[in-house]
Amino acid sequence: MEFSSVVRDKTFYSNSLIEEYYNGKKLKSFHTYSPDLNGIAEAINGKSSFSQQKRNNLVQDLYRQYKEAEIDLSKSSHVKKNIDELVNSNTYTITTGQQIHLGLGPIYILYKIFDVIALSNQLKRKFNDKNFVPVFWMATEDHDLEEIATVSYFGKQIKWGTKQSGAVGRMNTNGVAEMYQDLIDTYKMSDVLEDFLQRTAQIYGQSINLAIAFRKLLHEYLGHTGLIILDPDSRKLKSSFTSVMIDELKHKNSQVLNETSQLLKIEGFKNQLRVKSCNLFLLRKNDRIRIDDIKDFTNKTPEDFTKEEYANLSPNAALRPLYQEWILPNVGVILGSSELNYWLQLKGLFDAYDMPIPSMILRTSCILIPSKFREKYFNNRLIDWFNDETAIALSHEKKLADIKESHKKNVESIKSRIQVYDKAISDIFKDVNLVNKWSKLLDKLSDIEKIIETKWSQKIESSSELKKFLKLKRAYFNPSQIQERIEFIGSFNDMSLIKPERISSHFGLYSNNKVLIIFY
Repeated sequence: MEFSSVVRDKTFYSNSLIEEYYNGKKLKSFHTYSPDLNGIAEAINGKSSFSQQKRNNLVQDLYRQYKEAEIDLSKSSHVKKNIDELVNSNTYTITTGQQIHLGLGPIYILYKIFDVIALSNQLKRKFNDKNFVPVFWMATEDHDLEEIATVSYFGKQIKWGTKQSGAVGRMNTNGVAEMYQDLIDTYKMSDVLEDFLQRTAQIYGQSINLAIAFRKLLHEYLGHTGLIILDPDSRKLKSSFTSVMIDELKHKNSQVLNETSQLLKIEGFKNQLRVKSCNLFLLRKNDRIRIDDIKDFTNKTPEDFTKEEYANLSPNAALRPLYQEWILPNVGVILGSSELNYWLQLKGLFDAYDMPIPSMILRTSCILIPSKFREKYFNNRLIDWFNDETAIALSHEKKLADIKESHKKNVESIKSRIQVYDKAISDIFKDVNLVNKWSKLLDKLSDIEKIIETKWSQKIESSSELKKFLKLKRAYFNPSQIQERIEFIGSFNDMSLIKPERISSHFGLYSNNKVLIIFY
């Protein structure tokens, strides 16, 4: 396995928000710390007062969660060591999270996990008097079944058919094992994929709910890295968050959330979150009920209702990051670009509780390419592959490229001469206005350009050698079909076997603002 990289802003993995966050000044008031070592050093100081009681609760509940999933931590020394370390005041977490997709989900989730593992190890070396552990936050209280229930293999999307609703982590696994077994029986596949699908079918068949199944599968493949898997749907963990829940039921936080959201819009960035007057759901069996007003549910006071129901009160996306930071000694969070967008909306909420937002670091993006293509097609010219198809093809056919460049120059020359001629005529004959005439002529010229562009595409497609380049472009560098979002982890299961030392050499701080190209 070989690694190369490309600067992110030269690719389609970048956008204006990412570039402004890393390189500009507009967003500085929307986060607490910078996304680098200096920012993390400040975040450590900001989290140094994290309470011992919360640490004890966290460790106790993690042991309960792993026991409930029938995972013997005595056989997972790295995970057990990291959990035990959390009671110490010099231990901090680096966290990422995701919905609990069937079979672990798209491969970008693996890249998020690699980032928290790598960053934890890199920080241990940098701050050798402190300890850092990687955490994966399972979004078990999410209700978006449609997103997690569909898997993509063999160019097809296969959907788990269930009529359950409510928090996905609490759903039973009936039918999931059969779905995976059907894939195994129907398709011819590699040994790597078949092993993964068989193990997935087995684990889901033996688990009582999706949260336990996801934990067991993720632990099986990445437990050797020391990754801690956390389910926030926990009575013990929520018990420390009740004061915020009461505030939400009293509608105390919507104003600061809306104010920050409006300020972000003024700076030119969209709001990823829709702020509610109350950002809590009530979980019931097979249901997840949005709370607009507590009076719709009960005559009890917010305090009494929370005391009775806190274990079934679920923070929505606007409140979940605060809950995460409330229960974890967290100093860094790995986020996708959409997640970064909505975390920036939360600065006012965090300020209201006198809490810092951890250092927010954009996750690594990767492109996986079979090694057999490297020497002939890539050969250290990776940046070309992020150009449009015609440019890529022509970069490998100099004669055609020269002809096309000459055509482009001729068209520009015609347009320029029209402007010069129009000015000359206007200066001599003040009563002559040729704007409409020139406009019609330029429209015709534009039509000619479109015809020629179509012919160029046809010319390129007719070349068997150039078609190979375009096929690779569409497979691996396609902005409308981004590999890391459409390919699932099982198809590249050998990636999970990479040793932690290798992960630490390429992800985390080392991939900051880069896109990794991995030849496997």
